[in-house]
Amino acid sequence: MLSKATILGITNWCLIAIAILIYLVIFLIILKSRRELRDISLLLTCNTCLSAFLLCIAACIMISSNLSYGFLTYNIHFCYTWGLFYDMFECSVYYSYCLQGFYRLCRIVFYKKKFLLSYSLYIILIISQWIVIIALLLPPVLINWYIRLPTENYCLIPYTYIGPETYHILLLYLIPLICLAIIYIWITTHMRQTSRVPTLIIAASQRQRNQRDVTVIKRILILITMLIILRFPTVIFMIHGAIIGSLYPLTYGIVGLITSICLILIGIITINITSQLRKEVLHFFFHQNNRVQTEPMALNQMRTPTVVIANVNASQRSNINDVSLEQTIQ
Repeated sequence: MLSKATILGITNWCLIAIAILIYLVIFLIILKSRRELRDISLLLTCNTCLSAFLLCIAACIMISSNLSYGFLTYNIHFCYTWGLFYDMFECSVYYSYCLQGFYRLCRIVFYKKKFLLSYSLYIILIISQWIVIIALLLPPVLINWYIRLPTENYCLIPYTYIGPETYHILLLYLIPLICLAIIYIWITTHMRQTSRVPTLIIAASQRQRNQRDVTVIKRILILITMLIILRFPTVIFMIHGAIIGSLYPLTYGIVGLITSICLILIGIITINITSQLRKEVLHFFFHQNNRVQTEPMALNQMRTPTVVIANVNASQRSNINDVSLEQTIQ
């Protein structure tokens, strides 16, 4: 009979596999509409999805190592590096939403400054985001905060290390959430101020674009807040471990399960809030249904003229026969 840890690991692996499939679908849709990659919002969405996809791959390999004989632990330095990759990809997911928020801020507040809306600028910002994340997360490896977890077959910063985990939570969750909150407050304040300005000064198209951007920012904030709330078990386990002196045996499995659910939700919500992706998905499913439904209609439409023509010919033949009969009688 399988143990609870094994059942939890298999469940996590299956959920991660579902998340990987979702992101592969997103990448296929984006590849299909690659002409629209010059759209900055779609570029930033690609950055978020790439971070989430790499996080899924890292988590899948760690879970596989845990379910097997711990192949990641054969080389302990590689194990530390893989733990760094996992944290780096997870951190990049949160900071990628900060870039999306910054782009919406520039579209609404600084829309007159065209250089803030240039495509090349956001290429540089995405590269800078990855460099900053590596610079912030590399010191924990050099300080030897990463270890092989006592209950798992992979390496991470253990929750019992209060100082390193506080640094980790501050960097990973609090800073992105604070940045997004500041951006949203800034946008909201600007929108209220400009609502008093006569409509002749601000074009109607700009107002509509602002409203759409505010809606997207709200959804991003809801998503990040949801992810923070779902991370509360991590904090609870940390506090419990600090008080008791040891962690609950299934702590990392439960946290991994929550992470898997988060990654699936990120993919689904990303499709929902990105108009290009949503249109492509709806077009795919509705196009398939409409094609199946229109085939019999086409056959009916082809038969109808035949029946009409046949009726017309029959009527004409009847008229001709009547005329011939009248001529014969005469």
